[in-house]
Amino acid sequence: ERPCVSGVHTLVWPAGDLLSEAISRRETTMAAQDPTEGVRDYETALAKIGTLIFSRKRVDGTSWGDDFNSMSTCVQHLDMEEDLRKLSIIHVAGTKGKGSTCAFAESILREAGCSTGLFTSPHLVDIRERFRINGEPVAKEIFVLRFWEVWDRLQAKVTPEFPMPTYFRFLTLLGLHIFIQQKVQAVVLEVGLGGRWDATNVVPAPKVCGVSSLGYDHMELLGHTLREIAGEKAGIFKAGVPAFTSPQEEEAMLSLQARADQLQIPLEVVTPI
Repeated sequence: ERPCVSGVHTLVWPAGDLLSEAISRRETTMAAQDPTEGVRDYETALAKIGTLIFSRKRVDGTSWGDDFNSMSTCVQHLDMEEDLRKLSIIHVAGTKGKGSTCAFAESILREAGCSTGLFTSPHLVDIRERFRINGEPVAKEIFVLRFWEVWDRLQAKVTPEFPMPTYFRFLTLLGLHIFIQQKVQAVVLEVGLGGRWDATNVVPAPKVCGVSSLGYDHMELLGHTLREIAGEKAGIFKAGVPAFTSPQEEEAMLSLQARADQLQIPLEVVTPI
């Protein structure tokens, strides 16, 4: 400390390496005092997930926050590639009604006798609302078990060049892992935001793709015209996979149809209920 004229003492900070060493010691002490270290319960899992929340970044057309291609790498690290291809998935994008469309589809499949997995967002009260097995939020003990399986495997692969996936991407990977391990017969997957660069678009071969009603949403990320926004939503279309859409404004419909034509897949307009 150094006294000043008024008699108030000011701190003199160590410079250079001394400051770095002081910060390092502080971080080491805090880590050693972490009360959750070694604890693998539900509350600790939620705390870990909370560390993955980052601000969204504006897209330049080739990236979406951290590199989208990292999702495929995460799938490889989790050894999910083959199992993911075997999942029977309905993939739904849209602006309005995509959540309802997913809920209807899951209910129909369940009533027909299929075991189902439903992935939606956001949740209202409990994060397990995002992962539903046969219409019910995944059981807490299953969530904890599958969370640590995914967390441990991805943490083991972390490097400065390959950090942990961000919040929604991690939850998408967790959801897919849960559905695979619970051996559901059908999965209904709601896109989080957009389509082309959304985490859910890591699925390589859904059985069918759908687009609900489109409008102006997340324009800072998806574009400022319906044509651009529809183009991002149509990014979930895959070659060899039939696509369905609710009636759209002409500008949006032309964009969806252009993508379907490019992939040489049928695009059917569904009559509203």
